[in-house]
Amino acid sequence: MKRFLTTVLLLMLTLSAVAQRSKALIYGTPESAGMNGDYLRYTIDSIANYSISAGCFPGCQILVARHGKIVFHKSYGHHTYDCKRDVENSHLYDMASCTKVMAATMCLMHLADQGKLDLDKPISHYLEEFKGSNKENLTLREIVSHQSGIRNERFSKMFLDENKQLRADMFSRTQSEEFPYKFCEGIFVHKDTYKMMLERIVKQKVGAKKFRYSCFNWHLAYFLVERITGRSYEEYLYEEIYKPLGVKDAMYNPTRRYSLAQIVPTEIDNRYRKLMAHGSVHDEAAASLGGVSGNAGLFANSESLAPILQMLVNGGEYNGVRLLSPKTISEWSRCQFPENGNHRAAGFDRPRLAEPELKPGEVFPYCYGPSASKSSFGHTGFTGTMVWVDPEEDLIYVFLSNRVHPSRRNKPFDKFNPRSQCHEAAYEAIRRYTK
Repeated sequence: MKRFLTTVLLLMLTLSAVAQRSKALIYGTPESAGMNGDYLRYTIDSIANYSISAGCFPGCQILVARHGKIVFHKSYGHHTYDCKRDVENSHLYDMASCTKVMAATMCLMHLADQGKLDLDKPISHYLEEFKGSNKENLTLREIVSHQSGIRNERFSKMFLDENKQLRADMFSRTQSEEFPYKFCEGIFVHKDTYKMMLERIVKQKVGAKKFRYSCFNWHLAYFLVERITGRSYEEYLYEEIYKPLGVKDAMYNPTRRYSLAQIVPTEIDNRYRKLMAHGSVHDEAAASLGGVSGNAGLFANSESLAPILQMLVNGGEYNGVRLLSPKTISEWSRCQFPENGNHRAAGFDRPRLAEPELKPGEVFPYCYGPSASKSSFGHTGFTGTMVWVDPEEDLIYVFLSNRVHPSRRNKPFDKFNPRSQCHEAAYEAIRRYTK
């Protein structure tokens, strides 16, 4: 009888812990999550303010959550260096390649969880265009882990004619049935751009199967979702992923719902658009696809991303909704090809297999904090964004900035590495906590 009561008590405690972890995120003090609040606030404030003064970016948003509580959520600086508009927590940033994990990977994992997508099947099983090509036998696992050997190439190389002007067969100053997609204000893209993109990838050269970061790999996610589901990529993302999680402020083409005053601008594009990218995606390839791609195009604020990340930490459940199985998350977030020296997971970035030996005074060279566990995972974006989760510490971290403003040639950002430094501050705040 005593053993039975003990078993029942343990079961009740386990169910209680699971229920607690599946609840929605709430705001709490750092101390309530086992972190030193004074250290966390002072250190991140110092790093963010110094980064702005050093020209790393005009402004940023930072969010830290632990044990299901948002313990730090703050915005700094301005949209641009003219300091006319403060960054607010509700404002949206261009997520760049964080789109790969906050949108495309979520869709693919969801399909895998339903048995509709298999990482070890070849791409030609899902996209018939690859049959008979040099990529016919490339598996999805190789593609989503940047192990495919597909060479990275700027799709934008196709945009200009011999006179260095936008091609008339791809772009138009007038929106029409033939040119329905908006490239930027006053410029529209041909309806067959998606077809041109897929044809380009099919014909692209393939090198040795080793880690080679290639955005072409992730443009394919759009086609995979649509072919497998028979639904539009956007519809599937919003209805099957974001809506169940209560995510409302993460989206493609944000000007459909938000004013420019609520969207942080990125780079001044003097090559293609001849204007500042503001409300339209910074990535030229995604822009030429009407702003919707598995590679880039998502806009979000830090709070809107937190439920997605917490769901991953929780093993696939959030606020009582089971979105993914723990098995699927474990499979996709693990290092896929360590034997080849590739540290990447399926979609996600991970800590390097071997950390660098730093000399005194040297800045840690990678995006994550040096104390991040080997089981942690996330991604960064070219515009200066980052999302990261650490299941071992029950910790999530979001860093959003527009470091490409006014130009992508930003040496202070790379030199100072504020994303890593703020991330490390969260780990140090854990170490410094005393009850």
